[in-house]
Amino acid sequence: MINGIGIDLISVDKIKKAIEMRGEKFYARVFSESESDIIEKIKSRNEKRAFEKAAGYFAAKEAFLKALGKGLFSIPLNKIKISNDESGKPYISLDLSSADNISAKVSITHDKGFACAVVIINL
Repeated sequence: MINGIGIDLISVDKIKKAIEMRGEKFYARVFSESESDIIEKIKSRNEKRAFEKAAGYFAAKEAFLKALGKGLFSIPLNKIKISNDESGKPYISLDLSSADNISAKVSITHDKGFACAVVIINL
């Protein structure tokens, strides 16, 4: 049973500017340690792809909060972790001591300077 659907679209340039202006403060507020490591690893090979990845993570987190019916930052964004399974399929986990068992499906895409994510919540 579907309990919530969320979608978010964000400009990759908006995330790029935020990272360039705020650097570590932005990373610490928005991304988990493993997400930050992945973004920086990609950045060393392909800066454009790294900013797309960062924007995709951000969009997925916002879409997740929308699917839950929560406002932005009602759960700290760095506590919402976007990972990939062995096949590359993204999934969401929460890094909270009181995390409920939430089943979420997520899809992330990037095209023409934008990142988009859709999240479906099954409670």
